[in-house]
Amino acid sequence: MADIAHESFDGAVVVKTLGLEAHEASRMAERAEALRDANVAVGRMRGRFDPLLDALPNLGILTVLAVGTVRMASGAIGVADLVQVAYLFTMIAFPVRAFGWVLAELPRSAVGWERVRAVLDAKGDMPSGELRLTDPGPLDLSARGVSYAYNGSDVLHDVTLSTGVGSTVAVVGPTGSGKSTLATLMVRLIDPDRGDVLMNGMNARHLRPGEVASAVAFVPQEALLFDDTVRGNVLLGLDREDAAVWEALEAADVAHVVRELPDALDAQVGERDANLSGGQRQRIALARALVRRPRLLVLDDATSSVDPEVESRILNRLRTSELPSTVVVVAYRRATIALADHIVYVDRGRVAEAGSHAELLDRCTGYRSLVTAYEGGRTGRRTEGGVAAEDTNGDARSGASTAEADEGRTA
Repeated sequence: MADIAHESFDGAVVVKTLGLEAHEASRMAERAEALRDANVAVGRMRGRFDPLLDALPNLGILTVLAVGTVRMASGAIGVADLVQVAYLFTMIAFPVRAFGWVLAELPRSAVGWERVRAVLDAKGDMPSGELRLTDPGPLDLSARGVSYAYNGSDVLHDVTLSTGVGSTVAVVGPTGSGKSTLATLMVRLIDPDRGDVLMNGMNARHLRPGEVASAVAFVPQEALLFDDTVRGNVLLGLDREDAAVWEALEAADVAHVVRELPDALDAQVGERDANLSGGQRQRIALARALVRRPRLLVLDDATSSVDPEVESRILNRLRTSELPSTVVVVAYRRATIALADHIVYVDRGRVAEAGSHAELLDRCTGYRSLVTAYEGGRTGRRTEGGVAAEDTNGDARSGASTAEADEGRTA
């Protein structure tokens, strides 16, 4: 029932726009009735069980008194013996009741233990070593024969690539080609099934715990902000001056938005980011990564909700700033791709081509088709049913490319 309530609150917009209030109410009512029936069954069982447990000690005392009286009349025992035995029965009354409570809670405890055991038995720990990333400056990231599968289905196959120190690399490809999985491998949220991810020539598996997190920042598409101030969300435990916060906000092109808030850095973001738009949340999440001055910055379509012009300004600032970072961008927009020093085109889990924008346009048909689709959408005209129509949206794209981009962001 709690799961259904959580889903309904999280998907309130979907529920309201599709008119699913009655459907959600029916789901909740069904689970609430099941919970009610279970609690009623427990109440009935306890209604029979608890009085019996309470009666047992008293019945024992009455039996002792009845038998003791007969034995005492025959002279077999004395008054002190009878009182002693009756008192002992009185003392065991509470342990008997406690034993009944334990029996009543056993089923609930068994269910709780199954949930806890599932967490304890999970094999989520990744191996670590004692190596450190001692060399200063941007990281040199590379993948060597990397493969990964979800539930037995291969997503990446023998991927080999290198970013170069201090470069900006764009990872491009159609929906479902494995770009986001590759990004999570780069920041070691997961380890490859086969192959190695190397940082400055060292296997990520051999780095000591916390070493990757201290040198790498990852900004996913779904930006999560906490119910805290803007300053608290950007710093998240760091002890930095406000000047560093403003610098990061400027780099993420969101400083002017924060200045317009009633309390600026002290403004409350609100529960579940209720006070900010999607693009503003993404930019504050980007500032949270930048304030840490990472040596490797991985952006998994982290500006998908941002206007293309703003996105271009952000990426240009990253390229021209003094931030000691190698930047990897999972990109969909042509403007983003064109700003990269090196482009990796991924198709069906493999690196199909790699090179500069001009080189890939010349020799990679898939890349050329992808870029052409976006270029067509940026001309201000779109095709609907084979007829060209003016597009009033300043960030217009072709219908095909828009669908592809939306699918990619959902994936």
